[in-house]
Parts: sequence; structure tokens; C-alpha cells
Amino acid sequence: MKIHFLGTAASEGIPNPFCRCEHCQQARIRKSKDLRTHSSAIIDDELLIDVAPEFSQQLLRDGLDATEIRSLLFTHTHPDHFNVGDLFSRMEGYGFEITHPLHIFGNDRAINGAAEVLPGYSAERFAFHCLVPFVTVETRGYRITPLLANHAKWELCYTWFIEKEGQSIFYGHDSGWFPELTWQWLKGKKIDLAVLECTYGFNGDNRTNNHMSLETVFAARDRLAELGCLEKNSQLIVSHISHSGGLLHDDLVAACDKENILVAWDGLNLSINQ
Repeated sequence: MKIHFLGTAASEGIPNPFCRCEHCQQARIRKSKDLRTHSSAIIDDELLIDVAPEFSQQLLRDGLDATEIRSLLFTHTHPDHFNVGDLFSRMEGYGFEITHPLHIFGNDRAINGAAEVLPGYSAERFAFHCLVPFVTVETRGYRITPLLANHAKWELCYTWFIEKEGQSIFYGHDSGWFPELTWQWLKGKKIDLAVLECTYGFNGDNRTNNHMSLETVFAARDRLAELGCLEKNSQLIVSHISHSGGLLHDDLVAACDKENILVAWDGLNLSINQ
């Protein structure tokens, strides 16, 4: 499997358009990998995780074709992840020469919210799947399991464990420190590539927060190792970066290199180690 990062920013984006902090000012000057759009990723060019507000521009930037997407997984319904308005362009009468339905997976709020935006949708264009935590479903050769995150107060937010042909990707944000039920489900599960959020930079190991700092990322890495999830070739990568963390791309790379952790950027395409 491979993963393509469409966006790697937290909810404000980088730069935050309403911010003049040093991080945002430097990002405007440096551009390149320091410009980050809202978090979203595509696996194998066909399985999309979240729809960012910049979805259309992300696809254009990276030369991707949305009509190739077969499945959509929503982590939760916060607006930086849940831009369901763009899905209306896939409705009959708006999108043409579409040959397959888009299967949408998520919690009850995500599924109901998406269906409300798409009144009169046809089975030829959309199929909805309301999933409960820790129950695995299969689609097009993928086994996908929603695991609980520790993120929103009034919503069951999901991280995703995705398997295909003996390979696995754990997409773990927005998450905070995972609930114990998630840790126990992961015990003994081999993870080839883990994507963890790094919203707050160096901010102490605060496991009660609804986002991770670098210290929490390192602790999560160690817990995954203790649970037997990581092997010699396992890859860890951080995404969902906030300007409030105060670390530009090169700063994050310097902090993560010695921990053998990669730092994602917008447009990064990464294959699982063989």
C-alpha cells in the first residue's frame, strides 16, 4: 500500500490567514513544505480519509483524479475534516461519466451529515456505511476497522486501521492519547505504517489533551512497541501540524530524525517498506 498526503495541517492551516505569529509569517516567506493545507490523505489513489476545505485544489496541485476514489473514511465531523459540500459535485446532473458509487464510512454523525447534504442521492453515486468502533468491514480487498480516538466531547471520533494483502496502515488523528480500548485492540497487531498527529510541537507529555504533542507522539510510539505492533521496518510519520506548535518543517525534521520518525508535508507520497 501507499499513502498520499493531500494536507498536513491542523484546523487553522499554515499559515493561518488570520494570524501574524512568527511561524505563520515565516511560512509565508519560505513557502514550500512550510505551507500546509488541512489534513487529508489518499491510500492507493482510491481510499480517501477525510475531505478538507481545500479538497479540489489539493487534487489539482497533485494531479489526482477524484473519480478514481472508491471509498471515503471520515474520522469525525469537525469542519477541517468534514467538507461534505464538495461531494454534491458528484451528484447526478453535476458529475458526468462516473461509473461507480462512492462508499462512505463513518460514525452516525458523519453518515447522517453527509446524507443530509446529498438529498435525492442515487445508489449509483453513493453508498453509506455507519460503522461502530472495533467492528471490521471489508471493501475492495481492504479490511478497515474504526478505532476510538480521544478528541471531541460529544462525538465518537475514529482513527482507522486499514489492512490489505498482509500490509497495514494505522491512521491515528485527530486522536489525543488513545483510549485504553483502542490500545488493547491494537495489542499484537502488526503496523507497517503509523500516522500520528503532532498538533502541539514540544508541549509536554499531556495525555489528557485531545491532541498530541511531540512528547506524546514519542510515548505513543513506545506504547505501540510495547504492545508488539512495531517491527524493524515499521514506519512512523507525523502529520496534522499546527502553527501553535511553533516548529517549521525543518525544525520538526530535526526533532523527529533522531527518533526515527518522518515528518509529512503536503503532496508527500509514501509506500510501505517491503
